[in-house]
Amino acid sequence: MNDANRQVFGYFIHPDVQVDIVHNRIININAVGLSRGGNIITLRKTMMRLLAYLLENANGKVIQNDEILLNVWDKYELSSSTQRLWQVMQALRQRLNAVGIPNDFIIRVETKGFFIREGAVTPLYYKKTIEY
Repeated sequence: MNDANRQVFGYFIHPDVQVDIVHNRIININAVGLSRGGNIITLRKTMMRLLAYLLENANGKVIQNDEILLNVWDKYELSSSTQRLWQVMQALRQRLNAVGIPNDFIIRVETKGFFIREGAVTPLYYKKTIEY
């Protein structure tokens, strides 16, 4: 499928978690239907933008703090700061942990940014409809 004909709608975090960008949810697909809580977690828009940005750029390189602040907060005319990034990141890690993603999935690189190991994330696409 040609890249021009497909759009990312989410991500799969190995081995069990689907990120649904459109509905701002993270889902442990192996736990859905079980009686324990934490199978499906809904995120606020900014937190989902942060997660989606990290996953989109999870290519084995450090994602700089300034780059994150610009693309998650500033572009949406929201007030950004490294303290706010830290707060939202802590809350995001708690929610990811609730669906079974270990705390070391997102690695903090002191004073620089964040890192996600290459190969831990698979983008999920849908095919765009071509209108004639």
